[in-house]
Amino acid sequence: MNAAAGTAVTGESGDSGTGERAVPYCCPFCAEEDLRPLEAGAVPGLTRGGWHCRSCLRVFSINFHGLHQPVLPGSTPAAQVPLEKS
Repeated sequence: MNAAAGTAVTGESGDSGTGERAVPYCCPFCAEEDLRPLEAGAVPGLTRGGWHCRSCLRVFSINFHGLHQPVLPGSTPAAQVPLEKS
């Protein structure tokens, strides 16, 4: 989910591995704000906690996959540049 869809991160414990859970402010399908949290297994196929939109009745989850750092031609990715010794 992107910033335009409106999410925040709170200190609730979740299965994200970081102990934080992304909290959507609106449904990514219908943009309504009537959302309720769902626990894993509440719906078949929901392996992590999710959200239930009470307006359009959809169930969805939010996953963070990482950050993308594009590599420009002729440059070296920052992760591959060795640190200078001081």
